[in-house]
Amino acid sequence: MIQDLTHAVRALFRRPLVTAVAVLSLALGIGVNSAIFSVFDRLLLRRIPVPEPERIVNVVSPGPRPGSTSTGDAGRQEAVFSHPLFRQLERIGASGITLAAHRDFPVNLAHDGRTEEAEGILVSGRYFELLRLDPTFGRLLGREDDQGGSEPVAVLAHHYWTSRFGADPGVLGRTLVANGNALTVVGVGPADFAGTTTLDRPDIFVPLALANSVARGGLEAVGDHWLYLFGRLGPGAEPAQVEEALNVPFSTWLRDVELPILPATAGEPTRAQFLERRISLVDGSHGRDSDWGEIRSVLTLLFAVTGFVLAIACVNVANLLLTRAADRSREIAIRLSLGASRLRLVRLGLAEAAVLGLLGGAGALLVGRATLGGLMALLPPADGRMLGFEINGHVLLFSMALGLGTSVLFGTFPAVHGVRAALAAGLQTRAGHTAGTRAATRVRTTLATGQIALATALLGVAGLFVVSLIGLSRAELGLIPDGVITFRLSPSLNGYTPERALALFEQMEEALRATPGVTSVSSATIPVLANSNWTNHVRVEGFDAGPDADTAVAVSQTGTDYFRTLGMPLVAGRDFTRADRPDAPRVAIVNEAFARRFALGAGAVGTRVAMGREEGPLDIEIVGLVRDARYSSVREPAPPQIFLAYRQPGGTPTGSLHFYARSTSGTAALSRAVPALVAGLDASLPVSNLRTLENQIWENTTADRVFTTLSSWFAGLALVLAAIGLYAVIAYGVAQRLRELGIRIALGAQRWQVRWLVLSRVVRMGLVGGAIGFGLALAFGRLGRALLFGVGGYEAAIAGVAALVVLTVAVGAGVLPARRAALVDPAVTLRAE
Repeated sequence: MIQDLTHAVRALFRRPLVTAVAVLSLALGIGVNSAIFSVFDRLLLRRIPVPEPERIVNVVSPGPRPGSTSTGDAGRQEAVFSHPLFRQLERIGASGITLAAHRDFPVNLAHDGRTEEAEGILVSGRYFELLRLDPTFGRLLGREDDQGGSEPVAVLAHHYWTSRFGADPGVLGRTLVANGNALTVVGVGPADFAGTTTLDRPDIFVPLALANSVARGGLEAVGDHWLYLFGRLGPGAEPAQVEEALNVPFSTWLRDVELPILPATAGEPTRAQFLERRISLVDGSHGRDSDWGEIRSVLTLLFAVTGFVLAIACVNVANLLLTRAADRSREIAIRLSLGASRLRLVRLGLAEAAVLGLLGGAGALLVGRATLGGLMALLPPADGRMLGFEINGHVLLFSMALGLGTSVLFGTFPAVHGVRAALAAGLQTRAGHTAGTRAATRVRTTLATGQIALATALLGVAGLFVVSLIGLSRAELGLIPDGVITFRLSPSLNGYTPERALALFEQMEEALRATPGVTSVSSATIPVLANSNWTNHVRVEGFDAGPDADTAVAVSQTGTDYFRTLGMPLVAGRDFTRADRPDAPRVAIVNEAFARRFALGAGAVGTRVAMGREEGPLDIEIVGLVRDARYSSVREPAPPQIFLAYRQPGGTPTGSLHFYARSTSGTAALSRAVPALVAGLDASLPVSNLRTLENQIWENTTADRVFTTLSSWFAGLALVLAAIGLYAVIAYGVAQRLRELGIRIALGAQRWQVRWLVLSRVVRMGLVGGAIGFGLALAFGRLGRALLFGVGGYEAAIAGVAALVVLTVAVGAGVLPARRAALVDPAVTLRAE
């Protein structure tokens, strides 16, 4: 074997150009696959770093829930439970499983005389025990910390300890102030553990018992669903048996505790569906994520795209190896005549393919690293730091295995065919003119046609996403983002009372209004176009909401001048004013989608509404009607929306408030001024998410931009590789037919006829490959239509343009060989015979 590899290396380096093209093709094809595999591994394949992760299960329960639900990155509505229900299940439980709970929360963390925004996570007493983790030093949180009246303590995440405290062991026993609460640091978490949620990276772990003081509360409310539950199965326990045991107390809880708090307006279908809810246990070995299905769909489609690129690269290698086999036909025939076995010669050919694969795999690491660098540049900086895609041991093994496997797979036919052709032709053959040349030509032509088809499909898919992104960038937002900055303040996390928070908000607005160049200022509890939302049910005067009617609308609580600041025109009525004080009658403004849903028409102004489904007075008057504007996502149309004045009852002046300021003197100067303005009011209050509104909208479309850019890169790469492969096939075909071409010219063929003879072959391959690629592009467009905006999966025009572009490139690749064919000197060619 060593001898075969040594011979293969020498043989390859005798043809450095051919070898370089093959290695480069493989490096590019494998490299982009390795980069996507790195993302796939990080988000979907990597298990949480705990002992026996396969025994970890996540608890879910699809179906309606009474009261309110609050979700985060760890899962959607079916994955959240109330705190009282968790304690009931934890206490009664079931044999064969240990349960724990967690929930992320924002935290203003003060230490060393400064306050910064951090990511906290509430964990129950068995969280670390269940995961079987050991601290870096100190201790982790336990059951004794999750009891009422326990000492307020916290554990730092390892990455936070190293980045903020310089890995100082002296942090043990120090006091940190989290959301105005003093917590004693009792330990530092394991170095490789960052929680059990894929897209969360907590900085500090806090006992769940402290939720009412440091986080959102909700410890007592049975209708407040916000906790994520997971468990570890005991030895020999099966999920189905544990589910059955857990559903006994769960069904009792639903019937006796939650059913009575269902809204009176809930119809019998809803009540029946509610009572049919069951607990299910799903695989938790990879952690959890709210967008698991969407991430998997996107990465699967990306893998398919990069798989096509690799296929095109492998076709190049196969064609190059076929060419080498034909050129070495006389050498192979001599070896056969001297007694070499066919198996030995095939093995030599496979050894060359294996060396190419290993070299290509090594080069793929550089390409993969560059691809990941480009991907990270497309992501928001915070996301890039958190995800930390890298070329690790798994990716290295994947790259080398893919290089070796694909090269040997695509090198088998050239090796076998070369030996068979040389054996059939014997010693009388000249190099490159074996009896098998016609069969090899058919194979090369078929492979090149396949390259054209794959390149057409990829270009068609990329075209769909480019058109989609263009449509997204031109979508009517219903607002004017130019010249607007936004940022968030969360004084309640610093222990502010409602009165102090309201005073701070008003002072902040006044300070912004006094800044030179600022024309209007406002604020809101829900940031616009930031993937945040809040929904609630409403009752509307004159609207008959039958059982199970959809009365849910998007809610935002805003300050004065909100619509003028964001450039959202009023259709009728007025904006909120300073007169809308806490003691004034409650008022609201609705959008046109709200008016359509509740059949208000032009008479929306003056209509009375109430929040929630419960019977009671309609205590809010609609005083304004505003045009529709996108709410949470650029991709989604404007939902029915109601705006409330946050200063009035029902507002949340003690929570986080997002400020908006429009300036005529440029957003850069205003952005630089904001930290100083905030520090002048409270130097310990951190400023969060300071950015222009345009940047916020830009980040809202990150997924679309990333996928469009990557698919375009990969389609361009596929097109280049296909052009190289096609050029090699046509150029080699011309070289093989020099004698024939010389004879044609000697017999009177015109130069243009010779050029067309070569180009017609290219056109035939381009038409056949383009037609196949056209169909593939439509099929892949259908698979990815959920990711598209304003364009369907079956866009024949886009696929047709892609086929035309690839055909043009294919003809361009054949121009030089055709020109060479037309310049053949028949006298020189015939003398050489």
